[in-house]
Amino acid sequence: MTKAMCAPERRQNERFPLTLKAEVSFGEGELDAKIYDLSSSGAKLRLKKNLLKSILLSIPPFGVFEGEVAWTDEEFIGIKFNEDHKAIINLILEHVAGTAP
Repeated sequence: MTKAMCAPERRQNERFPLTLKAEVSFGEGELDAKIYDLSSSGAKLRLKKNLLKSILLSIPPFGVFEGEVAWTDEEFIGIKFNEDHKAIINLILEHVAGTAP
């Protein structure tokens, strides 16, 4: 059974695949992260440590994004941003597209 057959798609905003370094801040400190997809309402990250709380996602030089951990699996976590960041996500995507080999 495929993932699509298991649950209906709940995302309201288009997700854009990319690979981008970031940092996650939480009550106990900071961790390096890698973003694997990004939308105006959230992100898919890979971390070495599982966080089940509010976090701050720093994407230098674009800023800091507050959010909550929306889901986790063995390999990734999903972040739901507290605000919609459509304009800044478009800037990040333009930057990534401009630096792609």
